[in-house]
Amino acid sequence: MSKFDGGKKKRAEPGISTASLPDIVFMLLFFFMVATKSKDNESSVLVSLPTAVETGKLEDKTPTAYIQLGIPVKSLQKIYGDKTSIQLNDAIKKKEDIRQFLDEKKASIKANYSDVSPEIGASKAKQMVVCLKVDKKTKLGVVSEVKEELRDASALKVNYIVNEGK
Repeated sequence: MSKFDGGKKKRAEPGISTASLPDIVFMLLFFFMVATKSKDNESSVLVSLPTAVETGKLEDKTPTAYIQLGIPVKSLQKIYGDKTSIQLNDAIKKKEDIRQFLDEKKASIKANYSDVSPEIGASKAKQMVVCLKVDKKTKLGVVSEVKEELRDASALKVNYIVNEGK
């Protein structure tokens, strides 16, 4: 004997169509690629790099802090004058701010490795290299004052950014 439904047949509900899902994902991806602007460190000082014959590159994973020395751009010369200025990240600062800048940089390096291991973060912070990007017309006195501040902040690994050539 068969089971009698009384004439009612159960119909399966149709599933949700996912055919247009890749189109929607790519439209969103394209929108965010076009609408999002990546942050670049804008240079507030003019730097014309000197050339050097023997140069080398840092390892890819070396934590670095960048300091630029040069004359401020024309739009900022009304505020800072036309003498050599120090740029830390995106702002022009005084030489006394270098220690705080380096301490913040080391703290951010430690924070990046805090979930892995605090010991690794501390060792990476000790490996931090300060890269000086100095205009070739900058007076040596300004560079030596910055290097003194770096020495006081225990930042003893210093590299200079130069153009390679003769």
